[in-house]
Amino acid sequence: MLFKIFFKDAYKWYEAKTLQAYGSEDVKPRTKRKKFSTLKKKAPKVPDITCPQIDYVLDQLSSDPNIKSKQFTKIKKKMEQLRTKNELLRESGIYWYEIAKGVFTGK
Repeated sequence: MLFKIFFKDAYKWYEAKTLQAYGSEDVKPRTKRKKFSTLKKKAPKVPDITCPQIDYVLDQLSSDPNIKSKQFTKIKKKMEQLRTKNELLRESGIYWYEIAKGVFTGK
């Protein structure tokens, strides 16, 4: 019961402060939004396609006489999974870039 009363009083205080803030001259709505181009400049750069590097590693391992066939097969499977995940990540980035571009530019 005490908790209920405290929560009710706390909510009334919060509501009063919030409504008071809306009428205050110190609190003003945001008038300027950041442009898409300024946000794009701050974004991390997209790395190059990693497929050539994965192919290079696989070529180097296939020519190594000290590696066993079973080990090479395991490594190749992992590298192919990495290639697939990189492609999916790149496609996801393109998708979200287009969504953000549409939201900010209105197209």
